[in-house]
Amino acid sequence: MGDKVILNFDESGNMGTKGKYFTIACIESKNIKPLSNVMKKTVLKTKKTFAEYQNCREIKAKDSYPAIKDYFLRKIASKDINIRYIVADLEHVKQELKDDENLLYNYMLQFLIVPVAKQSSVSSLVINLDKRTIKVKSTNSFADYIKIKLNYELGCNVSVEVNYIESHNSYAIQAADFVANAINTKYEFGKNYYYDLISNKVVQRELFPYKNFGQNKVVSF
Repeated sequence: MGDKVILNFDESGNMGTKGKYFTIACIESKNIKPLSNVMKKTVLKTKKTFAEYQNCREIKAKDSYPAIKDYFLRKIASKDINIRYIVADLEHVKQELKDDENLLYNYMLQFLIVPVAKQSSVSSLVINLDKRTIKVKSTNSFADYIKIKLNYELGCNVSVEVNYIESHNSYAIQAADFVANAINTKYEFGKNYYYDLISNKVVQRELFPYKNFGQNKVVSF
């Protein structure tokens, strides 16, 4: 019997609307309970300390004070997790991918899922995605796509469960939101402070498209 691995995803950045980069972050763990427990305590303490967060259904990284981001990220990094991420340089992503956000999102996800599925010790994958990220009509298509990719195209022989969860119901996805925000801040604004708090947990970094990532486009007149 192999390992069951849980992958929790969230993203940061606007896909093609504003900003140069779009980030998907993954928190990988065999047991998500310690992370969920520490997130629950961190959320409760934040709501107790800062009155304006008391009635928030979910504390989002993009709406948080710097001290709160710092606090959350330190707590997340204290747990037994791996962080995987992919950053897309939207200036160099093909227009047809940008025109279909789901297509780009699904395509980017596979870069983070495949290396885990390929590990010989892994027999079961649970993939938890923020429900708001995937358009309703595409939910089944991603599950089908990734199962075919892993088991038929790549011969991984893993069981795959894909869940679409409202982020306010998942502390693990909320943790992935803070991680994605820290990573995107590094690439979009060149500010490494938050990223450095979690960098020792990063086991995979993908830059897409690799050949042109971070290059300025040459504008011809």
